[in-house]
Amino acid sequence: SGTGAAHSRRLRPAVLRRCLLAASLFAWVLPAAAEPEWAPFVEPYNQVFPSLELATATMESDPEEDDPAVVGNEQGLMGVELSGVRPGTRFALTVRIPGLARDSRLTGRIPDVDESVVLAPTIAWDYGLLAGIRQSRPATVEFELQLGAEPAETRTQRVRIRSVNDALYFIDEEADEDDLDFNWLFAAYVNEEHPAVQQILKEALDAGVVDNFSGYQESDPDDVLKQVYAIWHVLQSRGIRYSNITRTASEHANVMSQHVRFIDESLAMTQANCVDGSVLFASVLRKIDITPVLVLVPGHMFLGFALDEEGEEWAYLETTLIGDASARRTGGGKGGGRPKPGGPQRPPVSSDVDASLASFEAAIAEGQRQVDEAGEAFADENNLDYQMIDIQAARELGVMPITR
Repeated sequence: SGTGAAHSRRLRPAVLRRCLLAASLFAWVLPAAAEPEWAPFVEPYNQVFPSLELATATMESDPEEDDPAVVGNEQGLMGVELSGVRPGTRFALTVRIPGLARDSRLTGRIPDVDESVVLAPTIAWDYGLLAGIRQSRPATVEFELQLGAEPAETRTQRVRIRSVNDALYFIDEEADEDDLDFNWLFAAYVNEEHPAVQQILKEALDAGVVDNFSGYQESDPDDVLKQVYAIWHVLQSRGIRYSNITRTASEHANVMSQHVRFIDESLAMTQANCVDGSVLFASVLRKIDITPVLVLVPGHMFLGFALDEEGEEWAYLETTLIGDASARRTGGGKGGGRPKPGGPQRPPVSSDVDASLASFEAAIAEGQRQVDEAGEAFADENNLDYQMIDIQAARELGVMPITR
């Protein structure tokens, strides 16, 4: 089906991997009677990605992978690392982020482990405020820690709050540490429940290209292609054009991210980069029960979709060609791509429809060409440059759509 790479890759945030390694190394050289040492952390690299917090808000960790040295939120990206404290000591940690979250408190006892301890409360974000952050800005996070009967200590950490449009996709860790792949976060920008999706489907029916959207009910790959073409035709009629805007305002040498437009933004601006167009199409396809995947190749994304309910036959769509209504028909292509679909039967209207169908066929052929060119690269789960992000698999593991 071409989706094996997405299924085999674990879809969850890093569990403070870098902090745990650093703390563990420190613990080996700490004398048994030393004073407690603690330091706050905010991952990744003192940045907060609202998109990551929103997409994983309801994601649950796997109990079998729980780390005994982590107290609190196993998936937490904010907290303190602590060494030199007697096991069983009571603690109370409060994290404050004024204007963005309520005070987040974690209490308990220090576990008996042979390494440093990470205390990570579940942050009580104001998710409505996070969803509304459109520009990157600085913030100060306050960490208050009390150990036993000792007076509480307070330390602060300056962080950068990123735009909700910034999609984290890769963390280039320091030497001797594993890099972290976050490409699955693009699935959070696919939103099948967005009100604009229903409007697109209504316009497609009004255009007369299809009588209804039946998903796989006809058991006919050409019928599936016809439904996808109907969506293509409507978006092209709306004047959607390719835009290569991807840069974010908060570049970081170790943290890779890309600006992604939400559905309403792409439609209002009539512009979409390769990611914008792919998540827009994937949103509409999921609404009509056609299975999409986001196809990643080096420096680029396009769409894949199953032509049958079992996912045995696939087609691929180069969404950036949607602005080319004058494209000529192309042959070529192999396998499930069906570069010259028999399904989209155009109504006898105008040359505009001829041009629209021709551009759709060209986009199908180009998508298939790129998949053929990649060969077996998608089957190599260690090759992060080639991935197929299965939206359904992401949903099942807790990656939810970002709503605003």
